[in-house]
Amino acid sequence: MTERAQAPHAVLVLLNLPVPDDQRAWSQALALRDDGARVTVICPAIRGRRAGRERIDGIDVVRFRSFEGQGPLATAAEGLWTASAAAAAARRALGTSRTTHRMLQIGNPPDLLFPLAWWARRNGIRTVYDQRDVVPVLAASRAGFSRLTPLFLAAEHRMITTADVVLTPSEEQRARILRRYGRGALIIRTAEVPAREPAAPAPDTNTTTAEATAAEEVPANPADLVIGYLGVIGEQDGLTDLLDAVALLRTDGVTGFRVEVAGDGPALPAARTHATRLGLDPLVTFRGWLGPGAVDAFLSGIDAMAVPDPDNPFNHFCAMNKVTHAMARGIPIALRPLRENTRLTAGHAYQATDMTTRAFADSLAAFLKDAPSARAEIAAAARATFEAHHSWPSHAPRYVAAVSPTRP
Repeated sequence: MTERAQAPHAVLVLLNLPVPDDQRAWSQALALRDDGARVTVICPAIRGRRAGRERIDGIDVVRFRSFEGQGPLATAAEGLWTASAAAAAARRALGTSRTTHRMLQIGNPPDLLFPLAWWARRNGIRTVYDQRDVVPVLAASRAGFSRLTPLFLAAEHRMITTADVVLTPSEEQRARILRRYGRGALIIRTAEVPAREPAAPAPDTNTTTAEATAAEEVPANPADLVIGYLGVIGEQDGLTDLLDAVALLRTDGVTGFRVEVAGDGPALPAARTHATRLGLDPLVTFRGWLGPGAVDAFLSGIDAMAVPDPDNPFNHFCAMNKVTHAMARGIPIALRPLRENTRLTAGHAYQATDMTTRAFADSLAAFLKDAPSARAEIAAAARATFEAHHSWPSHAPRYVAAVSPTRP
């Protein structure tokens, strides 16, 4: 039997993003690999990734065929399909392991893999639940999903009570899990993973010929400050609020800036239409979904990160990737006062005084009007906070210690 076959085997399962695009799962996989485990990641073949198997940086990646649903029915179909496909792939991977030291980690959303967790526990496999999002709260905040909240709560309960270890990236989530289920959870912040090699931005397949022509007719002013938005674009992410804030700034006579939007999701078409309706096409560029290397290039080209996520219960729980991305790189942040983001930044940001669009526009204006030295001071303080409390080197050892397949 080879040394690789005898090594502890860790299987990480994702349902909503592929790797290595998903930085949280990819950093966890790399940490387990560096600890000596054989690592398999099972994830959907979406966002330009092909179905099949490949080996990346010593990690086995299995991508199953999938799709991204829009609307309640299509989203439910997506969830059921991905859960079934992922469970089958995970059982195959774990069932062929030749070691008794096995670990299964399930990352949500959604929380539909509790039958797989039960199977793993019955077979002596260490089981980890990584609650990346609070799905019942997210469902309650979205039109068409709120009636399903009891089902989401039941699924969440089964995941939490079945797992040997519960992880979360958010203090707000940890407090909710303890309050609701009496269960402790370990805070593991989402990690930064440097790009393995430079990558060009992914083609924006949603850009029409007319939009491309319009972009060529209105060249960017290199002196303009660039406000960036990065992330999955859903109903709860507030991109249209950012566009409304930009329209307010334009009405106020604020100039000398433009907006770059990187990301994709079900709310992107509506955001594009909204930008055109507001007459913002000369000011706003939609780049589409970016791979890891392209994300680094995007972040190096912006002067501030906009975090317009609105006031709903779900957003208060989220330790948002775009916030920690900006903090890690010393990029100033303009954001609304959501509880977890406020905790992350520790006051080192251009924070709106309240949740209104007007207040958010004023936070952007404060950044634009501030002296370069003042912007740099705020960004440097945010970076120091990140390095002291949120960086991966401080979280990786505790992650590995908690989930290692060799633990009893």
